[in-house]
Amino acid sequence: MSEPGTEPSAEETWDPQVVRWRDPEGDYVLPRALRALPPPWDTGEWSRIVELPRTPERVAEARRVVTVLLEDPQVAPDVPQPPSPGLLRHAWEEFHQAVGRSMPRTSQVTWAGVDELVHEWRARERLYPLQQHVVNHVEVAMLAMIPWLRDDITDSVFRWLALDPDPGRFADWAVELAERCVIADIGADSAIELLGAIGKPQARAALKRLSVKPGGPASWDNAEAAEGVLFDLGNGSTGRA
Repeated sequence: MSEPGTEPSAEETWDPQVVRWRDPEGDYVLPRALRALPPPWDTGEWSRIVELPRTPERVAEARRVVTVLLEDPQVAPDVPQPPSPGLLRHAWEEFHQAVGRSMPRTSQVTWAGVDELVHEWRARERLYPLQQHVVNHVEVAMLAMIPWLRDDITDSVFRWLALDPDPGRFADWAVELAERCVIADIGADSAIELLGAIGKPQARAALKRLSVKPGGPASWDNAEAAEGVLFDLGNGSTGRA
């Protein structure tokens, strides 16, 4: 797997011990919460999402999407983490992108389709060692795709809401939801940006809670980001009254 004369790395020889799971509803890879997403959230295609009208129906739909992704435990599986330095994650992401091109809707991702991609990768003239690891252990790559999609779709919802001419109108429900997502580290960057765009007292209070470190509810990086948005709000450079 490695270049001649070199020892395989810990990542190349890592056995994630993830076995293929079976869905009782069919040959599906992704959990039902992801398969049942309404379009265009089921593709994560930003060019379509950004054009969605922010009607009450569409806003309610977006709220439901984030709520399900936040609360359904099936979209938060325990993914084994590869050994340091973690370069295998880049190979996983490359495979995830290939899955998205081949099966663009979450409901289309099947094991048959995944196996076809594995066959295509094996047919390449050359695979790098970590790409070889992906095709040998495709189950762990697909397991990692579940939280990756969860984060990406949640991020898109918050970005879409923040582009509204008056995001403050979402404050009654979006502040709590965004704060919970930051704590869970799902779409956190865009959730923090939405809180800044809302800019109302309850959003500022949420940012203040999130900015506590060490030992606060959010990760250190998310607390730093919340602190930065609070600073900008104090200087009048973001948010709307």
